[in-house]
Amino acid sequence: MNRFPDSLYARLALVLLVALGASYATMYFLFLAHLEETRNISIARSIASKLQLIEELLASRPAREIPPLNQVTLADHPPPAQNNVPDETRIFLADLSTNLGEAMGREVMLVPVLVPDPGLWINLSSRDAAGQWLKMPMPRAHSIVSASLVSVLLVGFAIFFAGGMILLWQIQRPLKRLGRAIETVGQVPRLDKLPLAGAGEIRTLVERYNGMVDRLHRYEEDRATMLAGVAHDLRSPITRLRLLMELVGGSRNDEILRNIDDIEQITEQFLVYARGVDNEPIEIRDAGIFVEEVIAPYANHRVTMASCPEGTLIAIRANSLRRALINLLENAIEYGRPPISVRVSPQPGKVMIAVRDAGEGIAPSRMAQAMRPFSRLDSSRSGKGHCGLGLVIALRIAEEHGGELKLRTLDGGGFIAEICLPASPAAEQESPAESR
Repeated sequence: MNRFPDSLYARLALVLLVALGASYATMYFLFLAHLEETRNISIARSIASKLQLIEELLASRPAREIPPLNQVTLADHPPPAQNNVPDETRIFLADLSTNLGEAMGREVMLVPVLVPDPGLWINLSSRDAAGQWLKMPMPRAHSIVSASLVSVLLVGFAIFFAGGMILLWQIQRPLKRLGRAIETVGQVPRLDKLPLAGAGEIRTLVERYNGMVDRLHRYEEDRATMLAGVAHDLRSPITRLRLLMELVGGSRNDEILRNIDDIEQITEQFLVYARGVDNEPIEIRDAGIFVEEVIAPYANHRVTMASCPEGTLIAIRANSLRRALINLLENAIEYGRPPISVRVSPQPGKVMIAVRDAGEGIAPSRMAQAMRPFSRLDSSRSGKGHCGLGLVIALRIAEEHGGELKLRTLDGGGFIAEICLPASPAAEQESPAESR
């Protein structure tokens, strides 16, 4: 299963977050730049109106007769220019000088002073006031962005991001549901159709998946009908052949009957492989007792029970698991060497059923080949009545029980085929006294 950071939803959410963040950041800085420009023009116009008013006053009367003005001082010359003016203030005053020049229709000289008495000195020009300077408070270099503007931008970002996440989820949810459904193909007895939901493209995918489910259902029905006919049509002539051989008699009857047995066994393996275990009910069985029942008919082949604690419960489809164990036992008898032992080993959360023989086993490089359908290893798979499905059937049955089949060739000689099954929940709930 993919981790959330690797999912499509997480990646789309990251793209949406980056895109919205970049958009709102760009919007914020553009608005801030426009706000600064508008503020600077407004400050320049305000100062220009004051300058024009004072210049008109100076044109009509001497400077000493002008009454004191609020935060405004007149002087014949400004203090010396200072070099400790910050760069941002210099940039602001350059823009202010340009805007004042446009508003006044002439060049305006500005002299900033920071210490000891901060202020902005501005050159005045009038017929009677040549060389006069006006001092006023220094305007702020930057405007203060109100908290309401930041709040509005953050709220807008949150709304758009939440809406985008909801839209992405409406796309992701049906895709995730479709992915889970596709993952169950071949793992569950019967597939269920999915509801039509989501965008048009998603609905098209769901419709195609539902169409595939319909075709698989029809295929399963046709397969069940075919297998029922094959089981009847093949077993009936085999039975008639067996009866005819017993009635006719002959010197080679035993050999012919053995071949008929081989045909019957191969037919049975084909049917088991094709039929599966879907329709068989699950039972809670004692693993030791069940295995003893399976190996009882093989006592003449020196098959023994190695060990099994009592009360080891497993949830199984009895006929299917019996078929898997029989396949492993017959492989051990046919291709291995006695003694052959079967061991049941309960472990935390699982139960191991191991069939061990003293044969040469299978080379590790050929294990994968031995687990393929209809694959026969030439050096050891030349017996009669086999079609290369024994281990494959055992593997499929183990997997359909939620377990696995492991094959191991021992270094000191011998071969182990081990079925690992999940322990029954009933076994974990039993007390130690009940298990004994």
